[in-house]
Amino acid sequence: MKLYGFAISNFYNIVKLGLLEKQFEFEEIPTPPSNQAELLAHSPMGKIPFFQHGNCFLSESQAILFYLELLKPNPRLYPVEPERGARAQQIHQFIDLYVDPEARTLLKAMRNPEQVDDARINASCERLVYNIQALSQLVEFAPFIAGEKLSHADLAAFMTFNFAQSMMGRFSDQDPLARLPGVGAYMGMMEQRDSCQRVLADQQQALASLG
Repeated sequence: MKLYGFAISNFYNIVKLGLLEKQFEFEEIPTPPSNQAELLAHSPMGKIPFFQHGNCFLSESQAILFYLELLKPNPRLYPVEPERGARAQQIHQFIDLYVDPEARTLLKAMRNPEQVDDARINASCERLVYNIQALSQLVEFAPFIAGEKLSHADLAAFMTFNFAQSMMGRFSDQDPLARLPGVGAYMGMMEQRDSCQRVLADQQQALASLG
């Protein structure tokens, strides 16, 4: 198994968490996003991560995680109970659609401040706070985000919540997670997992290498 991308990427790290939780052996291949034909052959939008297992190539983090689940159902990351399974998917999709994009706008503002004005930055901060508060209607932290057991939604939540806090902290004193009851204990619990500790350490190392 090979995972292509880089350790700074939020979606790359979500897949990496899945590989680690499933206890797969895999190789990491540092790869930036690109419009080169070789990469587009495996990731049609030129994005990372993408994943290889034998002759199977997959892009899109949710598709990769689902493949890993079908390949090795245990330890399970996709609940089999209909309501739990659907709730985990709803939470994961919500995070991908409404939390990550706003944090990504702030990342763009950090990297290219001339391309994003203050009004857009403030609007993204406000939407990030609002969207995460809306997420509170779906989550229960019992103790995981979709119930009693770890699921793929936790992988997305842990990495994206860290991403959102990091990005918003550069532009505002407000914590985007402040209106999500129970999230502090949840994040503390997730940080104790070996997989999360490894991914965060690798991410910090990659960030440090950028200077």
